[in-house]
Amino acid sequence: MIQTAAVLGGGAVARALLEALPGAGVRVLASWHRRSGLQPPPLRDVDIVLLAVSDLAIAEVCGRIDVGPGQLVVHLAGALGLSPLVSARRRGARTGSFHPLRPFTRDGTRGFGGFAAGISASDESAREDLAQLAVRLGMTPLLTTDKSRPLYHAAAVLAAGGQVALFAEAVRTFREATGLSEPQARAALLPLALGALEKLWHEPPERAITGPAARGDLETVASHRKALSADVLRLYDQLTRVIARLRTHPAGAPPAPGRASRSSHPRRRRPPAARPSASSRPPGPRSPRPAPRRPGRAPRRRR
Repeated sequence: MIQTAAVLGGGAVARALLEALPGAGVRVLASWHRRSGLQPPPLRDVDIVLLAVSDLAIAEVCGRIDVGPGQLVVHLAGALGLSPLVSARRRGARTGSFHPLRPFTRDGTRGFGGFAAGISASDESAREDLAQLAVRLGMTPLLTTDKSRPLYHAAAVLAAGGQVALFAEAVRTFREATGLSEPQARAALLPLALGALEKLWHEPPERAITGPAARGDLETVASHRKALSADVLRLYDQLTRVIARLRTHPAGAPPAPGRASRSSHPRRRRPPAARPSASSRPPGPRSPRPAPRRPGRAPRRRR
């Protein structure tokens, strides 16, 4: 069980860890950040070293610390595997990644309870230690691999930064339509956005989604497309395709290859022409055909 820790870093993630670890029963024996201009402190007496530094600095800081067998050296980057920690591994330390799926802000810290943590590790004991640490912090451990890490992190970025970017485009379009200032437009649209996301606590996306595309209202979708600027139209069309797909495919289940619609907005399928069903056709063997029948052409009788 992890009982002692060192936290290396001076940003919001490091501050959140320094605040939360004692409440999880982990004593913080050392802390350090690069801006101090000092070398990292001795770390041989701690169970876990948490590298809460930027992604680009992980390998460099890991190469500067003195660790040995039995210790656990962990970074908190979402997109990276364990290769930046290879210098600690060479010294006999176990290595891992502990990525909190929670937002961090500069103006304050919050606990880790209720969030998930993406975990990968160099061996089973390290994996178990990190999963246990996540539970002690009130988190849900999610096991990942180096191979899946970029895709895992891309999904997290879409869920967080992607939402903010989409909202920014909505605000810009709303201001163009209303003439409001940015704070006014943001205040008007934010309850709508938060209300839509709130539904996801209780319902999957295919049931929580709203709007004309979800209802199959093609006339309204067409009016939107005429009003939008060219750059926003591309985004609108892509999102409309996703909404249309949600009507027939559950969220998280990718569509079959080659089945995605190429249209810029959903199409209403025309009912097929009336043809006798297989069950209504008279029994009996059919005459062989030398070539496949063309669609829409009635079969020619032999004389």
